[in-house]
Amino acid sequence: MNTSWFELNVSAIATVALLTLCLAILGYLASLPVKNRDAKIFVSYFLSLSLFYSSYALSSLVVYPPLKGYLLMMNNILVTAIFLIHMWFAYQCRSNPYKRELYASLLVYGLMLGISFYLFGIDNNQNPGQYLVNLTCLVWIMAVFGRKARLEEKEEGRRTLTSKMLRDFQSMTFFIVLIWLIVFYNPLAMLLGLPPFTLWYYVVQPMQFVQTTYAAIIFLNYTPQRTSFQAKVVGLVLCPLLIILALTPLLLRQLIVNLPNFAQVNQQVVVAFLFLIPFTTLVVIVGLPRFLRSTLLSPLNQILEGVRQVDAGNLMVQVPVTVRDEIGDLAQNFNQMTQSLRQSKEELTQYAETLETKVAERTQELKQSLDNLKAAQNQLIQKEKMASLGELTAGIAHEIQNPLNFVNNFAEVSAELAEELAQTVSAGDIPAATALSADLRENMGYIVENGQRASSIVRSMLQHSRSSTGERRPTDLNELADEYLRLTYHGLRRSGQDTDFQVQLCTQFEEGLKPVMVAPQDIGRVLLNLYNNAFYAVQQRQMQKTVLAGAGEEAEAPYQPTVWVSTRQVNGSVELSVRDNGVGIPEAIRDKIFQPFFTTKPTGEGTGLGLSLSYDIITKGHGGEMVVDTKPDCSTKLIIRIPLESYP
Repeated sequence: MNTSWFELNVSAIATVALLTLCLAILGYLASLPVKNRDAKIFVSYFLSLSLFYSSYALSSLVVYPPLKGYLLMMNNILVTAIFLIHMWFAYQCRSNPYKRELYASLLVYGLMLGISFYLFGIDNNQNPGQYLVNLTCLVWIMAVFGRKARLEEKEEGRRTLTSKMLRDFQSMTFFIVLIWLIVFYNPLAMLLGLPPFTLWYYVVQPMQFVQTTYAAIIFLNYTPQRTSFQAKVVGLVLCPLLIILALTPLLLRQLIVNLPNFAQVNQQVVVAFLFLIPFTTLVVIVGLPRFLRSTLLSPLNQILEGVRQVDAGNLMVQVPVTVRDEIGDLAQNFNQMTQSLRQSKEELTQYAETLETKVAERTQELKQSLDNLKAAQNQLIQKEKMASLGELTAGIAHEIQNPLNFVNNFAEVSAELAEELAQTVSAGDIPAATALSADLRENMGYIVENGQRASSIVRSMLQHSRSSTGERRPTDLNELADEYLRLTYHGLRRSGQDTDFQVQLCTQFEEGLKPVMVAPQDIGRVLLNLYNNAFYAVQQRQMQKTVLAGAGEEAEAPYQPTVWVSTRQVNGSVELSVRDNGVGIPEAIRDKIFQPFFTTKPTGEGTGLGLSLSYDIITKGHGGEMVVDTKPDCSTKLIIRIPLESYP
């Protein structure tokens, strides 16, 4: 085998084929409308590859030593540029978390390569130092891709498209490492005296084609820009075709090597393939896309257009089934899908109409139920008001009863004195008549005094009733709280439930408390409800104590039911608190006590609206707040705060 011919002709043809592939890929990458930083670096990488293969093809064809030396030097410079761009791309791809390391790596690579050129010469194409430095650089680039992929997966907690792309580029770099290991074998064999690997072109050239195509496909698969499917298909077809065209001359040489005119035939074969490679590439690049558009992409585009119309709401679309293959099956399944969607839409339309009727009927039923519920709620509220009115009336009756008793008693005594006075006057006993007249005047004074007291109570109640419309006026909260406390307590005792029930009432009203703009009757209803709840709580605890004492389980001091009422001015508001030492409120129901219809009293003893209405009167009606502080089996304290300023 003629080694010089082998290196000259086969290398030139294979290099021209690689150059053609790189130029085709470079042309497509350059045609992309928008290029980010990664795309620009990748285009620079393929531009450097194209320049290298151009220079390498010329160096394989040229036999003039000075020019060949310059071309070999240019080859080494371009290889250095390719590795620098490859390293730059590895660090900059997507993001660069190792900026300082990038510049340090470029500097170290440049220094190591400069030393190898100094030792072995820059125009030496069998420089073992350059091979070793380049292999080291490739291993480092693999490590950079791997580290960035692991960092991305660690930050996201899963494999992402970016990490997959980085690992694919890592695999591509490993493929280049294998190529350089094979290339590095011959210079190493020369140094160590090992037999050369004369068939390395059969291995290296196909691997270079595969690596170049693989790199382009990785980039096109993961780039954020829109790319062409047919471009990938053209690349996949062009790669093996160029491999065949690059290696065929070497196989033909084995058939014509014994011909007498071998040199002439060999030259004709080489020239023919040097023209055949670019011509075949041009035919594939121009003709294959047309073929793909007519047989593959056109049916796919029809299906894609059908998908767009379905997405726009047109379920009547049907795509033509033009081929009988997988694409035809896809079109047929698409038509079946649209037919199923139409049927489902019709069924949904019918169901929607039926559902609309059912919803209207159900809405009417719910509206009727809501009206009934509101009516029942109004009845319960009215019942609560009447119950409060009954309790208040009992208290008022007790307050009026005392002065009326005085009036009745003094009226009876006065009647007796008047009769005795008449007898005395008839008897002519003037001194006795004068004394009786004085006693009679004194009794009449008592009658007038107690009558005025009863009139004052009635007048006060009338004033409260006149404000039932919600009209607000300046009100002395101390006086209102004290008045309703007495009325509620006496009303409870006169209700007939427990006439022996005794509660210690403790009041602590702040002197000089400013009047508050409130509706007195509404606040009276709130106070009446709070007092009733406090009295009920202490009464229940007293009953528990009585039961325990009867069973011999109570050894504590006698229980004294007590209710505390206090007022004070705090931060622009008036605060009124009602505290009792009753049974308290369990923690489980503490958040429910202000809910409508919630009560802990037995059935028939409460509507569950008292605290709810009171809460609304304070918060919504007067812009205040009501809070509860309780200790189960110990005490409960309800606090209301009303702003001093007029509430709109």
